[in-house]
Amino acid sequence: MNRERVFVRGMLACLILALAGCAAPVVSPRETSVVRVVRDNAASVVNIRTERLVDLKEHPAWGQYGERLDRFFKQYFGEDYSEGTVKLKSLGSGVIVDKGGLIVTNAHVVHRATTIYAVLRDGTVAEAKVVKVNTLDDLALVRIEPARGLRAVRFADVKTLMIGETVVAIGNPLGLENSVTTGVISGIDRAFKNQECDYACSGLLQTDASINPGNSGGALLNMDGELVGVNLAVVLGAQNIGFAIPVNKVMQMLEGQETAPRTQK
Repeated sequence: MNRERVFVRGMLACLILALAGCAAPVVSPRETSVVRVVRDNAASVVNIRTERLVDLKEHPAWGQYGERLDRFFKQYFGEDYSEGTVKLKSLGSGVIVDKGGLIVTNAHVVHRATTIYAVLRDGTVAEAKVVKVNTLDDLALVRIEPARGLRAVRFADVKTLMIGETVVAIGNPLGLENSVTTGVISGIDRAFKNQECDYACSGLLQTDASINPGNSGGALLNMDGELVGVNLAVVLGAQNIGFAIPVNKVMQMLEGQETAPRTQK
């Protein structure tokens, strides 16, 4: 009798394991941790487009050469030029840090901009206003008024960062929206003189993830899908030496700002 009970229990256990195995989803080896991080967080990264109006008539040389310069600029800038005023455009990236519309980017991305637009993952274009700037850390907060709640990133604990851990950079390099590159944390607490600015940033993260013009202000994420830093710049002439502003400085920027309640994804 005892043998029969053991046999029946064994068969039931095998049957349960077999059913559990059949019910388990088959995960493709193509669906790596990087793929999952991008899939879950790409909507939290926006493209930043800025426009700056420059009045060329204020230049001392305009009075003497204005007529010839006017013809030249009409040919060179086309529709972005009108009666001595030129519209300069630039591209960057930003990260949604609050579902109510707060976005962090680099200060140099929005510096002197007359108009700022944030382009969401679904193609929605929203005008943004600067609400806070920290030039020493090259960070800026801009706000949009979204028609619906946005997907905000989760923040990593910088004290747990490990040199050598894999990170993913998402941004808008050269206008190529939501481009993804991967690398590792190469160093912590670095200093770098940003060629876009006249000051040196310190306390930076170093990464070998590829960062190009337009990546500035984009997200650097760990394999848990948490924001570890805001991409800043790459050293020209070097091989894969890039820098990001650590997320704790972003958290300091958010102090005193009106934000929606944060929830886990």
